[in-house]
Order: sequence, then C-alpha cells, then structure tokens
Amino acid sequence: MGKSSSINILFERNLVGENEIVLLLFIWNSSSKNSPIKIIVSANKSQRRLDYDKYDKIELVLYEKRDFMKDLLKYFKGYIKESLLGPLFKLLEASFELLVPILIATIVDQTIPKKDSAHLYAMIFLLVVLASFGVVVAIIAQYYSSKAAVGFTRQLTKDLYQKIMRLPKASRDSLTTSSLVTRLTSDTYQIQTGINQFLRLFLRAPIIVFGSIIMAFLISPSITLWFLLMVVILTGIIYIMSRLVNPLYAKIRQITDKIVNMTRQQLQGMRVIRAFGQTNKEIHEFRDTNEIYKTWQIKTGVWSSLISPLTFLVVNSTLVMVIWHGNLAIGQDLLTQGKLVALVNYLLQILIELLKLAMLVTSLNQSYISAGRIQEVFEQEEEDVLAELPIRHSIGAQSISAENVTFTYPQAASPALENISFDVLSGQTLGVIGGTGSGKSTLVQLLAHLYTIDAGQLVIFKNGRSPRNLEEWRTWMSLVPQKAELFRGTIRSNLLLGLEDKVTDEQLWWALDIAQASDFVQEKEGQLDAVVEAFGRNFSGGQRQRLTIAHAILQKAPFLVLDDSTSALDYLTEAKLLQAIKEQLKNTSLILISQRTNSLCAADQILVLDKGHQVALGAHEDLLQTSAIYREIHLSQHSKEEKHENEVF
Repeated sequence: MGKSSSINILFERNLVGENEIVLLLFIWNSSSKNSPIKIIVSANKSQRRLDYDKYDKIELVLYEKRDFMKDLLKYFKGYIKESLLGPLFKLLEASFELLVPILIATIVDQTIPKKDSAHLYAMIFLLVVLASFGVVVAIIAQYYSSKAAVGFTRQLTKDLYQKIMRLPKASRDSLTTSSLVTRLTSDTYQIQTGINQFLRLFLRAPIIVFGSIIMAFLISPSITLWFLLMVVILTGIIYIMSRLVNPLYAKIRQITDKIVNMTRQQLQGMRVIRAFGQTNKEIHEFRDTNEIYKTWQIKTGVWSSLISPLTFLVVNSTLVMVIWHGNLAIGQDLLTQGKLVALVNYLLQILIELLKLAMLVTSLNQSYISAGRIQEVFEQEEEDVLAELPIRHSIGAQSISAENVTFTYPQAASPALENISFDVLSGQTLGVIGGTGSGKSTLVQLLAHLYTIDAGQLVIFKNGRSPRNLEEWRTWMSLVPQKAELFRGTIRSNLLLGLEDKVTDEQLWWALDIAQASDFVQEKEGQLDAVVEAFGRNFSGGQRQRLTIAHAILQKAPFLVLDDSTSALDYLTEAKLLQAIKEQLKNTSLILISQRTNSLCAADQILVLDKGHQVALGAHEDLLQTSAIYREIHLSQHSKEEKHENEVF
C-alpha cells in the first residue's frame, strides 16, 4: 500500500433501495492504544476520503437499521382499549357530520318551498340532536385519545429516565445533559401531541374526505370529478411540503439542544464569566446561535405557511368550478338548489379535514424526529454494574494499585492521562496536584470507575481482594466532587441521601464534627432539620463543601476521594478537617486532590501531574528537592520570605 493510497466511499441511497442502510467504517492501528476510529456514513449522499496507509485493518460493516417506531409501539400495551375507542367515537362523530348537508338540502328543496313549519321544526330538532350527539361522542373520543397518549408518554418517559440513569458517563457526555433533558421533556411531549392528534384524526379525516366524495357522487357524479381532482392536488401538496419541512424540523431540534446546552453552561458559570470579563463574548455567542435558530425557524415557517394558502387556493378554485357547473346543472333541471348547497357543504368539510390532515402530518413528522432522538438514547449500551470483574488479591497492605494507567476521552485527539503508576497502602493519604488540565479530575473519575481505562491496570482492594463488580467498586469509593451538590430538603435528608443502613443522630453529629460543620449546623434553626434550599443556596460555599464531606464520611467507605473539595475552606479549617479524618478514619485511604501544597504536605505521598503525564511521586519534602514543577507550585503560593528560605532547594 503506497503512501498516496486512500479510500474513497461514495454511498448513494439508490444503491441500497428503500431500506435504511448504514455503513460503518472501523479503522485500527496496532501501534496506537486508542479505541478504533468509527465513521458512520448515512444512507443519504455522503462521501469520506481517508488516508489509510498507516492503518493495519479496515473493516466495513453493513447492517439494516431497526425501525424504532415499531419498538415504541410496545408502550400502547395497557391502552389498547383507549386507542381503539378514541378513533371509533371519532368515526361515529364523522358519520353524524356527513348527514348534516343532506338534511340542509332537504330543508332548502322541500321544507322552505312548501312553507311547512312542522317539517322545518322537525328538521331543526334533528339537526340539534345530531349536533348534540356529535359533541358528546367528540368529548368521549377526546378523553380516550388523551388517556392513551398521556399513558403512552408516561411509560415512555419513565423508561427513558431509567435508561438515562443506567447510561455510562461516556454516553451521557456524548449526548450531553441538556440534550437528554430536552429528549426527556420536549421530545416526549411532542410524541404525546402527535399520538393524541393521530388517534383523533386518522379515522375521522379519511372518513370525512371519502365520505363527502361518496355523498357528492350520489348527488352529482359529474361535479364530483372536481372533488377528486382537488383531493389529489391537495394530497400532493401536503406530501411535498412534509418532505421539505421534515429535515428542517430535525435541524431545529439540533439547534435547540445547542441553545439549551449553551444557556445551561452560561447560567452555571455566570460567576466565572463575570470574573473574567467574558459577559459580552458569551452574549455574542448566544446571539449568533440564536440568529441561526431564527433563520432555520423562518425557513421552516415559510415552507409550513405555504400549506394553508395553497390549500385555500385549490379549494376556492374548486368551489368556483362547483358553483359554476352547479348553476348550469340547475338551469338544465339536473340539480336542485338544496343539493348544490349540500355539495358546497361537503366541499368545505373536505377543506377543513385536509387542513387538519396537513397539521397532523406536520405533527407526526415532528413526533417521528423526536422518536428517533429518544430511540438514540435507548440504543446506547447500558452500564452493567453487576457484571463480574476479575478478582485480584492485594500484596500486603495494598489498597490501590495503578500501573501504567492510560485513558483517552471519546473523540479526543490525545490521552487525558498516560502511564500513571502509584500504590496506596491501607489508611494512607495520596495527594494529587497539578495545573489546570493536568488530569486530576480525570484520575478521580477513573478511581470511581466512571470511565474504563484504555491501557494499564487500576485496582482497589478491601480486606485483601478487589471488588466483585462495578456496583461494589463504587460502594467502596466515596467521592466528594469539586462542586458541592445539595438538594432541597433538610440537612438531615442530605446527609442520609443514599444511605441504606439506619443512622442515628449521634452518628450524624460525629460526621459533622469530622467535617468541621457541627458549629454552623448548631446555629441553624432546627439544626439537623434546618431547611436546605435547592442547590444549597442558603449556605456558603465552604458550608456546602463541609456538608458534602460529612455525607461522604457517613458512607463509611474504605476509600474517600476529595476532588478539590476543600477549596472554599480557610487553611485552619482545612487543616482541622484533614487531621480529624486522619484520626477518626484510620483505616480509610484518602485521595486528596488540591491546588494548594499546604493541604498536601502531610500526605504520605504526592502525585504531581502535568498535561496528563506523571512528572513526580513522593513526599512533600522530597518533591521540593526533586520536582521543579512541584517546587514552582509551592513557591508561587508562599510569601517572598518563604520563597527565599526555600531557594536552597
């Protein structure tokens, strides 16, 4: 294979027929430890050009995509009765409506010319009865349709939520939190709307349209030809417009996800944005994205808005022709005035139902797009927390063993961590320090097994053995994230969150004492039952961190990971907290991530990271002598006097 060799893929829809086919291209490189590159080529026209002389293996896989709409039909189980009764009652309503023009024709042709008041009142009474029955059956049909649609969506939302909860972190990251929220709310609601409209109209609209044509044919076969021509033209318009608008709605959904994600990030990072003077930049970015959204909305709106005027143009043209030919037929005694009125009524009924049908097609298009987005979540591989892990046994008092750990985020160009190695003994403290982007938080997520390493070995031990499965692994690892998370409720409810064993008040205060939180909790009204607002807004940053640490302590896990979780504490409070953990949790291995060397100086060993690489490992005093990066971090955090004293190193 020469250096100039390449692979060209030209994949046309007509090469695979009507079935939706997807082409997957997997590329391996034996010298790389990264995951295989996967390229998905859709069934629409696509072209990819790839230089592949550096790859050892190329595998092409063709498979037929599953029809996700069939997968969603299972959610009608339990609502089959409602799904049948709703359309049937709508069918009954349509039958009543088809009789109305005939009664009006009878009144015009027979009752009014004869001036028969009794017959007129009888006809009016019959019209009122038909209208009343129509209202009753319409309400019943709406009830059953809504019940089926809401029940369908309720179960779908429940399963979707449970699926999201079982997704691995990599999948949640790739789909993004904001997109998952949109799929769980907006997309499920769009499906509910589509189902509701479908159950109400999929029988009613065709019955009204074809019933009106049949009734018109019984009145005047020649004029009915104009009805048929109108229906054919309008059906073509609706079909063409739906094909044009459908991909536009899909694009709008994608941009909506982007706007929601951008808004979420800006709201969460408001303080940082203001602190670095990036407010105008963020405003401009949002404005640009919003302009793109507006452009696509206008484009979609323009095409969608053409349906009504085109429909009215065709219907009004047909109406003119019906009246014209009806007038000629009346002059030739082939048609009565009442029957012409009935024909016009049937024409208007067809107009109304075709407009509803156009709205239904638009709604179903959006529902189809939403269903595809939801099915994308369901097709994600779940995280099997009960899958057995290989059992390993520790050497001596070993509690954590990391050997040449390498990890690359999905779709990242380079590893976030590479060749990281260390050992932690039971009850020891491992400090981790490094600059922004050095991989500290990535290491924390690997320790919690939120991601799977690409190469190397990472094992934790309790009582001399490794965890049996992922669930046990995470039970052993108590993680306190960078951002302290509190939930609306009370201090007690937040401390007890996720704890299965019964916890006494004495144990709660014990954990609060270790976390240096008992003082401010005692000052709160209600103490342990003091109110916690959403996100802990009624607590300071340091208080939120200490409450979160107390919650982690209550889990009594053999491993406690503090991911820069003391950053909001002053040095004295932080020192007391770490000392209390060391004294009260003697058998707990502590992994302490921090930006401050003062926080780590008492650690048994300190891991120094830089751009994903391990640059040093040792005790505080040793690193001051052997690691230039650690020494630079330490000296930058101390006064000039301290810096001068340490220059001897």
